[in-house]
Amino acid sequence: MRPLRRVSLRVLLLVCAAVLGGTYVLTRRGVLPERELGSWLDTVGLGALPWTGGGGGQHSSAAAPDRYAADQQRLAAVRRAMAHAWKGYRDHAFGQDELQPLTRSGNVRWGNWSVSLVDALDTLYLMGMRDEYAEAKAHVQKIDFTRSLPGRRVSVFEMTIRALGGLLGAYELDHDPALLAKAVEVGNTLAMAFASPTGLPYSTIDLSRPLDRGGPSSCIAEAGTLQLEFKKLSQLTGNRTYADLAHRAFEAIEAGERPVRGLYPSFIDVNTGRFEHYSGYSVSAYADSFYEYLLKQHILHNLRRPEYGDRYVESVEAVKKYLVGKTPTGLTYLGTRTHHEGALASRMDHLACFYPGLLALGAQVMDRPQDLGLAEALARTCYLSYKHSPTGLGPETFSLYTRSNSNNPRQRRAPPPSMPTPAEEQQQQQQQAKQSLADLGIGVVNPKYILRPETIESLFVLHRITGNPVYREWGWDIFQAIEKYTRVEHGYAAYADIENTSAKDSWEDSMESFFLAETLKYLYLLFAPHDLLPLDKFVLNTEAHPLRIMPS
Repeated sequence: MRPLRRVSLRVLLLVCAAVLGGTYVLTRRGVLPERELGSWLDTVGLGALPWTGGGGGQHSSAAAPDRYAADQQRLAAVRRAMAHAWKGYRDHAFGQDELQPLTRSGNVRWGNWSVSLVDALDTLYLMGMRDEYAEAKAHVQKIDFTRSLPGRRVSVFEMTIRALGGLLGAYELDHDPALLAKAVEVGNTLAMAFASPTGLPYSTIDLSRPLDRGGPSSCIAEAGTLQLEFKKLSQLTGNRTYADLAHRAFEAIEAGERPVRGLYPSFIDVNTGRFEHYSGYSVSAYADSFYEYLLKQHILHNLRRPEYGDRYVESVEAVKKYLVGKTPTGLTYLGTRTHHEGALASRMDHLACFYPGLLALGAQVMDRPQDLGLAEALARTCYLSYKHSPTGLGPETFSLYTRSNSNNPRQRRAPPPSMPTPAEEQQQQQQQAKQSLADLGIGVVNPKYILRPETIESLFVLHRITGNPVYREWGWDIFQAIEKYTRVEHGYAAYADIENTSAKDSWEDSMESFFLAETLKYLYLLFAPHDLLPLDKFVLNTEAHPLRIMPS
């Protein structure tokens, strides 16, 4: 029987070699598309073949020179966009908080802390704009972070993620002690906000009147999105005070009484620690980044603080049960509830479009592959809200038709089955490519696009996790729309109505700092090689500032 076994083994090896060789030829000649090959490999449980873009996409540049060249061209285009935006800021608002590109002026709406400049530091550095970076970094030394404009209250949350995060992110790349010294200055200033009975920070502080704490109500995004920055500051300085302040605030939120484990009402009283239950549940405005930092604290601590990972998993299960919905047209969305037992409101904010990226990151970090499908479905909904608008820009808020086709007079097709086959799903996507927002069952509620990053953020993370090139294509579609409709002579302008293709009628005199810190950075990272800010070495704060994962 031994000779028979040897012959069988040889035959098996020859067959495998023939299959692999034939697959290679078909793939290289375009007969068998790589995306379809990847789906087949997933189905049969095989890893990515060496010449495909699977396995996280790490081999895509080396294996596909044409794709690599396209990505390089797109990187250059995004860098030119950053150079244009920065020139507008430098020429007309340098040292002020934000550029107003239409009037060629600046504003100090954040208290005159040069917020756009600080927020853009690590973007300039990552894009290799070293002259611009050096000039901006030199200006940082002139900013007095202990003062703000008289009577102007400083947002603790915004200045934590933008100013403190921006300085820490630049320091993590540059290692200039002067940047860390300025980060300490910001941290010391913001620390006064934590002087509440519960340790929860007040939302705003008046630096000219330190004893004026403002109102007691705070949203959980404000109180629960400080931990990465303050803990990183403690690690870099050796001073535990900052980490202790942030940790106490986080635990005060966790200790609040609530009816559903894993879901948190959006508002809390900083003096009593009681949730304001009328405020409802969502992963959107007022709550979004709190859920984000559940996972990212676990990552920052190098996965050595399982209590954060456990709370993240608990929150995901609650979100799936109470906040995820699906429309008759097959779109998955994240809604809101005024009460956990109330009806799910089929309204989705652009802010919630960060959540697909969070799910994808959690799928990898927490070994939860079951979350990846939901992440991809949600990202698709967010992308379609851009793709099928007249301008290709996404709305600030949109609603979804959820009951029957009669709610949407332009929708005439029968709803797809709840579990479509791969062929049916592909056909559905092809049909959707030809439709308008209304045809898809999407209604525009707030038509503004204020240069937000959340959808692009999710596309970046999904591409890093899956290696699927479609996310780069979707990101490129969005970038082209941004270029076509929001680029103005002296920067980029927020857009008032995504359904109005007459750009001059829709420009608004605003370019928020997050356009420099997040939107353009995420676009750049989407097309960049994966060794630029690898996600196993860095965790990005909610303003896209890179913080190195702590060794312990």
